[in-house]
Amino acid sequence: MEFKQLEAFVAVVDYGSFSEAARRLYLTQPTISAHIRSLEEELHSKLIIRTTKKTTVTTRGYQLYDSAVRMLEIRNNLLDNFTGAQKHMIDLAASTIPSSYLLPELLAGFGGTHPDIYFHSIQTDSEGAIHRVLDGIVDLALVGQNTGDESCVFIPFCQDTLVIATPVTEHYLKFKEDPVDFKQFLEDPIIIREKGSGTKKEMDLFLEKIGITPSDLNVIARMNDLESIKKSIVNGLGISILSARSAVDLEKTKQILLFPLEESVHKRSFYIVYSKNRILKPHVRQFMHYVRDFYQEI
Repeated sequence: MEFKQLEAFVAVVDYGSFSEAARRLYLTQPTISAHIRSLEEELHSKLIIRTTKKTTVTTRGYQLYDSAVRMLEIRNNLLDNFTGAQKHMIDLAASTIPSSYLLPELLAGFGGTHPDIYFHSIQTDSEGAIHRVLDGIVDLALVGQNTGDESCVFIPFCQDTLVIATPVTEHYLKFKEDPVDFKQFLEDPIIIREKGSGTKKEMDLFLEKIGITPSDLNVIARMNDLESIKKSIVNGLGISILSARSAVDLEKTKQILLFPLEESVHKRSFYIVYSKNRILKPHVRQFMHYVRDFYQEI
């Protein structure tokens, strides 16, 4: 059960109309209907009976309404107490790289000029972030892959390169003397991200492009945590293919070595994602414009 589902339900009861609830919440009618349907399925109860002429709240619906109103009031009071009154909220999901390496500078810059906006951010992988957009749990997401889902809008806002990250050893220091080819690393133990990661998807596309299959790799470990992968490389467990933005800090402190991928340095994009079935609030659009402009100016 999500707050947005409760908000949709309370709005339908308050305004007696799916269309008016959608207008007030900056959502589409299909999204409101989906939220109500999800609540009914989770609670195994019919909450609202909708006909062509009117909307009727059931007995179970009124029972939920009282509890839902109290829950939303508690949430709003908590936000007011901890963030100050009159703040607008943006619910945001972000995959690993955007969350750790892009979002901090974005929120710092945007927050400095928009102190009336409060963020609730969830970190997950790209697939998880997109699912939250589709489920209406978040207003938008920042992710590292475009899944091509026709229910979403994908707006590229920033580019990155993929690199080979290795431990600092004599073996790999010798590779720094001449240009390298990824096939030189095929026999080396490699750590890869789990499915769902945008970096993993881009790595798969790169390997396919140069004619290497997963069975050609000497996989020593699969991990879903980027920081664990980086620490494992530092400690000599193996190599990995990483986002350059996520690894440059360790390269600067000489804890790992980075090698560019061939194919004219393989690039990947990060995307702002939102649902086509969602009418974005003005302050959400403000943030989207800021994100796009931020990296165009760098």
